[in-house]
Amino acid sequence: MLMKYFANHGVLTEYDFSEITETKIEPIYQAWLSLPDTQRGEMERDFKEIDTLACEGGVKAIIDEADWHDENLAEMLSTHESFHEKAFWVFLERPKYWPAASAFCRADSISTSQWNECRTINHAPALVDEKSVQELGKILSHYFHNKEGRGKNCTVEPYRRGKLDYFFAYPEDYAHASIDWDGATLKRSARHPAFEIIFVYSQDEGKISLYMKGNRDTKKEVRALFADTVLGLELGEFVEDDRVYDLAPLQGSNPAFQFSPESGIQSVAIKKFRLAINGTKERITLESNPAQNLNAIYELRDKLCQTIPLSQMTITQVGILVTYVPDPETGRNSSRSFDINWPNSCSLKHDGKDAAIRKMLIASGIEPRLR
Repeated sequence: MLMKYFANHGVLTEYDFSEITETKIEPIYQAWLSLPDTQRGEMERDFKEIDTLACEGGVKAIIDEADWHDENLAEMLSTHESFHEKAFWVFLERPKYWPAASAFCRADSISTSQWNECRTINHAPALVDEKSVQELGKILSHYFHNKEGRGKNCTVEPYRRGKLDYFFAYPEDYAHASIDWDGATLKRSARHPAFEIIFVYSQDEGKISLYMKGNRDTKKEVRALFADTVLGLELGEFVEDDRVYDLAPLQGSNPAFQFSPESGIQSVAIKKFRLAINGTKERITLESNPAQNLNAIYELRDKLCQTIPLSQMTITQVGILVTYVPDPETGRNSSRSFDINWPNSCSLKHDGKDAAIRKMLIASGIEPRLR
C-alpha cells in the first residue's frame, strides 16, 4: 500500500518495497525525510487522516458510506488484518467514500452530552438539493457575520447515513495568529480556520440533533435557522427537548429497576453517587463496588449520613452498572457502566443495548418519555 501511495505521488519509486522488512525501514525513512517540506507535509496530512479512521468506529463509518453507494465493503475489508490496512485500502481504492466517512467518524467521537436535541411537530423530509444546501450556508454565514463578526464564508456538506441526514457546516472563524515554519524560515501570519457545526436529522423520529460550541440561545437560534431552511418549519413547529431525569427513585436503598427478560439485563446497581450539600457549593462523590453487594453504595452513604443528614443532601449524579445475562455459548458476563447527571445529561447512546437500558430507565421512572 505504501508502494502504491508513493507511486501515485511520484516519489520513492526507486525502492523495492518487497525487499524491505518492517524493522529495516531506515533507507526509506531517510529518503522520506529528504523530500521537499511542502510535498511531505501534504502526505503527512493524508497519513494523519488514515490513522484517524484506523479504528472500529472509522471502519463502521466507511461501511455506512459504502452502503449508501450500494456497495457492501464488509467482506472486502475483512481480508485486511489491521484497522490501518483497512483504512489505507479504502483511501487508495475508494477515495470517493473518504470525505463522508471522515465526517461521520468525527461526529461519532463527540460525546452524547455535547449534542442538543429537539423534536419537530411534523416529520418533514429534509431538503438536500443543491439550492437548499447553499441557502443554509448563506443563512448561517449571514447570522454569524452580523451577530459575532465571523462567518463571512460558509460551506455546508450534506450526507445520508442510513435513515439519517447529516449536514456539516463550516463557517469561517475569527483570524487566528499562527506561527509556522516555511522551510527554514519561521513566519507569523494570520489564518482564517473554519469552525464546525453538525446537524443530524431523523425524519422517522422527527428529531434534530445539533453539535456546536456556543451558548444556549445561539444554539436555539441556529437550530431554528436549520429547521426553517432545510425542513420548512417555523419556530412553533418544533419543541426543545427539555427532559429532566428524576433521581428521586434512587434515594432509597435497593431501588426497584424495571426490566423485562427480553432486555437481556440480569441486574442493575448503583455504583457511584455525587451528592450536593443543600445551600452550599460543596459536592461529595461516593463510589463502591457492587459486584458482591448491590446495596454497597447505600451502606457507604448511610455511614456519611451519621455526619450529614440525608435530608441536607441531593443526588446530582449517579453511576449505574448494568450486568447482562451470561452468553449461552461462552458463559461470559458482560456489563455496561454509564452516568446520569441531573438535570438532563446521560452518557448512554440511543441504539443497540443502550436503547434497551433507556427503556429500563423509562420503566423505572428515571428517564422521562419523549414527547
